[in-house]
Amino acid sequence: MKKILLIFQIIIAIFICNGCGTWTEKDKTTNISDYSKYFGQDGKHNNYIFPYSIPNSSKVENFCYYYYNPFDKNYVSYLVYSCNDEDYTKEIERLSKIKSSEDYLIYSASGFNYPLCSVYADDYGYIYALTDKENKKLIYVEIKFCNYFSDIDYENIIDKKYLPIDFNAKSGNPTRKAFERNHLKNSK
Repeated sequence: MKKILLIFQIIIAIFICNGCGTWTEKDKTTNISDYSKYFGQDGKHNNYIFPYSIPNSSKVENFCYYYYNPFDKNYVSYLVYSCNDEDYTKEIERLSKIKSSEDYLIYSASGFNYPLCSVYADDYGYIYALTDKENKKLIYVEIKFCNYFSDIDYENIIDKKYLPIDFNAKSGNPTRKAFERNHLKNSK
């Protein structure tokens, strides 16, 4: 009887492990012509910080939309472009009207390398816009995740100078460790 139970457990484990891969969802593009599919007025992942459309005068330097869901949703989105004075001014005005998070230095972040135009920060990560006024450049970044760490290697996608200084949302980061300690303490 024990052998039959053991064989049954092994079969169930194999079935579960083989099924795990089918649960993973992934969607990634770096093609700027896909921008409106994700962030446009009817985009499937628009947010209020990234623009609905990119101005005609823009010169796009970088774009990436990456969605990964091994069991929980993770997003890394990144857009950098420069544009003419008029479009730059309009976008800075739009961003200045967005209510930003007050406590936005999260996940060990100590600041930003560029002026912050708008930011939304919570336990699930960041969405923010930075500006490089001298070059009429706008930088948009989104790093959203669950369980206090990102399953996406955001440092491989986003230029470090556009990430928050000292930001750490990797597995085993201090915020995740504090969550685990509190969870363990509360479960006793």
